[in-house]
Amino acid sequence: MDNGATLGGLPLGHDRIRHPGIATALATALATTLGLALSGTASSPAAPPAKDPAPPLAPLIERATVELVLIEAYVQDSRGRPIEGLRVDDFSLKVDGHDRPIASLEFRSVPAPAQAAAPEPGRRAEGIEPGPAPGKRYPRRFILFFEDRTSSYQNLTQARRCAQRFLESALLPDDQVALAAFDRRLRLLQEFTADREALKRTIESSLDDSRRHSDFTAESADRDGEFSRLLHGDGGLPRENVMQAIFLATSHAQEQTPKMRSVLGALRTLVDSLAPYPGYRAIVFMGDGVPENPAVDYFERLAQRAPGADLMNRVASFDLSLEIKQLAHEAAAVGVTLHSVQTTGLATGSAEVRAASRRGNTLATLALQTGGTASTSNDFFQALVEAEAASRAYYLIGYAPEGPPDGQFHTVQLRVKRSGARLRWRRGFTRLLPQEARGRAIEAAYFLPDLYPDLGIEISAVAGPGDGGERIVDLVLHLPPGRPLLVPQPGGPIARLEVGFVVIDDTGRETLRAARQVRIAPGGDRVLQLPGIDFYSRVRLPRGGQTVTAVVADQGGGTVGAARLAIPQAAESTDVVGLSIYSLGEKSLWVEVPAAAAPAPEPAFEAVTDYRTGPALKTTFTLGEPLAYGFRLERRQRATGIRLEIRGGQKVMRSVPVPQEGLGSYGETRPMPETIKMPLPTEGLPAGDYVLAVRREQGGDLASVPFRLTAPADGADSRAGS
Repeated sequence: MDNGATLGGLPLGHDRIRHPGIATALATALATTLGLALSGTASSPAAPPAKDPAPPLAPLIERATVELVLIEAYVQDSRGRPIEGLRVDDFSLKVDGHDRPIASLEFRSVPAPAQAAAPEPGRRAEGIEPGPAPGKRYPRRFILFFEDRTSSYQNLTQARRCAQRFLESALLPDDQVALAAFDRRLRLLQEFTADREALKRTIESSLDDSRRHSDFTAESADRDGEFSRLLHGDGGLPRENVMQAIFLATSHAQEQTPKMRSVLGALRTLVDSLAPYPGYRAIVFMGDGVPENPAVDYFERLAQRAPGADLMNRVASFDLSLEIKQLAHEAAAVGVTLHSVQTTGLATGSAEVRAASRRGNTLATLALQTGGTASTSNDFFQALVEAEAASRAYYLIGYAPEGPPDGQFHTVQLRVKRSGARLRWRRGFTRLLPQEARGRAIEAAYFLPDLYPDLGIEISAVAGPGDGGERIVDLVLHLPPGRPLLVPQPGGPIARLEVGFVVIDDTGRETLRAARQVRIAPGGDRVLQLPGIDFYSRVRLPRGGQTVTAVVADQGGGTVGAARLAIPQAAESTDVVGLSIYSLGEKSLWVEVPAAAAPAPEPAFEAVTDYRTGPALKTTFTLGEPLAYGFRLERRQRATGIRLEIRGGQKVMRSVPVPQEGLGSYGETRPMPETIKMPLPTEGLPAGDYVLAVRREQGGDLASVPFRLTAPADGADSRAGS
């Protein structure tokens, strides 16, 4: 195919792009790629047209702001009931070991589930200054996290059953719950919702998920038995047994440590994903736990039988305490509470008790550091109830730190001057540097894009021609109008965006990444908001199934948005390529995001790039919005009998023939062109999900693409929340 061919109205190139990368490349790519400046409305830089004199810029206003670190403090009496009416003088606060004043104190409470019809807003404690946004209560958010990879299948089955029961009876109506699981990888089973029935159905379907099955518990038991047999007997161990025991302990720890480290990594991703949400946020960990060092139990038992063996250096190489400490610090830094339900329960037998204790100690530490609850009971349901009840009433203590953010962890010590009171609190905070907070949010958005709907972005994958094992694909990310924040500048307002694509195949291997930093100056001081933006990247992808994740970070507004799209395996050949749907009623800026083998270093200047203005390519449209579709015929001689169908589920809503000939400039007929562009007949269709298909009358579909129609009142936010 020549370089002048088109795909969905865009010119196609033949650049061959293949890049083996890493799964977390998006954050790195976005942080280091090329910066761009977009200005004007023409497709190439030119002298600006004459215009009316701009109104004078508003004078700059100097503002003084006070940063508050908010520390949750849970104060209960001996029966577990919250103690109300405390004042600032009833607390003492130390930060990094030094006494510090309390800037604000607010008591926040929510009713018990039976009284939840009229939620009680947060109340200001008597005689104290309020914290930020007094009286506003955000919904509580819980992520129920099922750790299947290293936990007993039976234990996690029971945990799921208890979670279903918990969802029926122990939450407030407006509480938001998400479900996540970790088996071979971290998976979001259900994004945040208050729909309890939907949550219970999701848990029910996960019970039969084959990915839950893990050999970890059985293999660990077998290895422990093999190790114990080597240590069996009285007196000293033969040297041969000692060497074999060291080999077994080392090999077992080498297999277990990466798996345990991956569990901590999954928790860290969940923590980062919760950071942008306001209000109370908690992760409820349900699993058998994570040991601080998978080798300690083996080598301690060996040391009792072979006191002279040098084992300490071997143990140190499997230590996870640093990762555990960092996780606790990061959760405390963003105010996320970690609750733990250790699903081994009350183990029996010395080996089981020892292993469960080591795995539970880490969970207890994480809960302690973040103000959460830790349970080792056999009653998983009661443990969930206690975790929920712990957040119904608490004091929000405000501390005003001095100086700019330093990126360091600061310890918090809190005391309450009330006899018999029990106190839990978040044990520290980190004032993250802006670039560090943004990098973590971007990485978390890549892993769990469903938790980042705020920008309302959508992905389209417009398939083009291919050869051999590859095909050309246009990845198009649509950002609706008005979403980026325009920041006032002396030369006019600007928006600063970071955008990136990462593509993973069905085996989990990264096949492509593309990223760019963009600076958009729409021109004119009167511009209030940007039109929509279509970021596109023309790439070559393997024909196998792919999953593309796109992330946009608005540097001006501090918002991160993400979306994910599965691209099915491509057919060997097709007559139709580039099938796509455009909105003729929405103006969009088209900006290219070039794919590269490695991110380019950021230059000291901002280059100028060309962009063009055209109709928006997207997947969600408003009822009544004028639409057009386009595609390219690869084999014009086989183009007879082609129809266009719009389907809603199994029902054909529209079926129209595609014209086989057109009119020339002098009225004569001519063959159907290779590129077809026509209005899409959606008049009279109700809101809903549809599929646009191009098919032969005698044969199957040649190509299809899904789209959605929404009522005008839904607007651009129809996809942006749960």
